[in-house]
Amino acid sequence: MPDKTSVPPLVFVHVPKAGGTTLNNILMKNYRYRLDSYGNDFFPRYYPDEFVSLVQAPVDDDTRRPAFFTGHIDLANDIFRYMPVRYVAITMLREPVARFLSAYYFLQRRPLHPMHRKVKSERIGVEDFIRLTPQRQNLQCSLIAGIKSPGKCEESTLEIAKENLAKSFSIVGLSERFEESLMLIAKTFQWEIPFYENRKVAKTRPKVEANAVDMIKEHNRLDLELYEFGKGLFQAKLAEKQKEVNEGLAEFRALPKPSSVESIYRSTVGAGRFIMTKIASAV
Repeated sequence: MPDKTSVPPLVFVHVPKAGGTTLNNILMKNYRYRLDSYGNDFFPRYYPDEFVSLVQAPVDDDTRRPAFFTGHIDLANDIFRYMPVRYVAITMLREPVARFLSAYYFLQRRPLHPMHRKVKSERIGVEDFIRLTPQRQNLQCSLIAGIKSPGKCEESTLEIAKENLAKSFSIVGLSERFEESLMLIAKTFQWEIPFYENRKVAKTRPKVEANAVDMIKEHNRLDLELYEFGKGLFQAKLAEKQKEVNEGLAEFRALPKPSSVESIYRSTVGAGRFIMTKIASAV
């Protein structure tokens, strides 16, 4: 477990439907003190004075200053304004078409999702869903750029997002190359990687028509450019630690899988943590 007396706080900018839930489960095993948010809502869940006292507390063995911050937070969030000068940020990006479709099918499986009833009862397809949710388009670009109007992305927004990725993030991982990304992060921050299972992954999905895919690309063009830029950053960082990552992957893949009893226990604990996070985020 990282020693928070010698390591700056870690901020995980969790892009929705980009592998973040699985990564969060691993992060929780490596950081004892953490603060999480799933709606850009560190405020008002924490009054400003309380939040400042948490993140700026002196670093010693007795303090409970969080060493890990996570959530669907953008770079305009107050967490970055009040964070101590030294912090490190990581994120995971996902190919935009796959990310959009994952989000679309996810809400259909979740009755508590605000849009679940409308999409199911009105049988809203992919193309109509795009028209209905302009704020969900180019979501990765909006989040990384830190703009307050999701979906209102322009070329200038993309340039801000690229600059933020290059300058503000220590690691940019890729959902499609999750294990390599995970091991790259682990080797950078000296994590232990326990056996894990992917969370919230659909087993099968209906085939999407080509015209719908084209429409997703059209409305998420800036996300596509940002993803390609992030891919380059990932490749460059991976090249620096390729030997360590390869050795770590070989060791990880040789780990014995847990027994069925252990798997049930871990799934139960994971579900409990997920529910508690959602309850806390709603308060």
